[in-house]
Amino acid sequence: MKKSTLFVILILLSPILLSGCISIEIEAGIDEHFSSFLTYHIELDVRELDERYHNTIGRALNEIGWSYQEEHQFVVSFSTDSSPYVLTMTRRIENNSFEQAYNSLEALLTDENITPFMTVDMAFERSERQSRYIFEAMTDIPQIMRLSNMEELTQGLQQQLEEAVATGEGSVTVTLPVSELASSSHQTSIQNNHVVMTAPLGFTSRTIMELSGMVNLLEDGAIGGLLGEIINEQYTLRNNIVFICAAIFTMLLLILLIIVLVRKKKARRFKGVH
Repeated sequence: MKKSTLFVILILLSPILLSGCISIEIEAGIDEHFSSFLTYHIELDVRELDERYHNTIGRALNEIGWSYQEEHQFVVSFSTDSSPYVLTMTRRIENNSFEQAYNSLEALLTDENITPFMTVDMAFERSERQSRYIFEAMTDIPQIMRLSNMEELTQGLQQQLEEAVATGEGSVTVTLPVSELASSSHQTSIQNNHVVMTAPLGFTSRTIMELSGMVNLLEDGAIGGLLGEIINEQYTLRNNIVFICAAIFTMLLLILLIIVLVRKKKARRFKGVH
């Protein structure tokens, strides 16, 4: 097994992890434009550390960012001007449909070079106007460390790393389109036909995330709300069209009637002159 992204981060930043000043936030999902994405956001508070460590930490962050920019096409932003030090890395894939975006997201999250997850299980079922999906993923930092050739590290670094993971903090957020939410393993929020689920990132235990839902598609391929709402909107649209057509037909009848009356009046005047 190759060393995962989380393992590389932990190895390079293990000195500061001991101070309990690191936050790792991971975001993955599909946005409103059908772009699939994976983001790592790392913040390091160095105010309590000896200044001798600052350059070392900055170089470690720079090494992580450079590696994922050059080798894995991430867009990277990096700041060490003041505390906290911040590194943000995002890989984004543009798509034309929800189905294509879901497949792209699966490709991102099953790439062992960049994924934060130990296992990923994603299923997708598509019909003409509705899609169903199941998302299941697990982070397991202790298992990652066991499988990442820790024995290659010096005994001191192994001990330092084991102590370091006990102080780490973070979260994993998954964002997916949804019209109707079926189930979720953690608390969610829904806005603009997207569900957002956030779980704490476990450094000493597994983090298991599960999410399933349905996406109702409008005629133009855009994501709609609840099926009942879409049907009501269609009925409303149909009734509006019928009303407009009836109004136009009535106006045409009135115009035709006016034309007929005007012609008859002109005809009577013409007869009266002769």
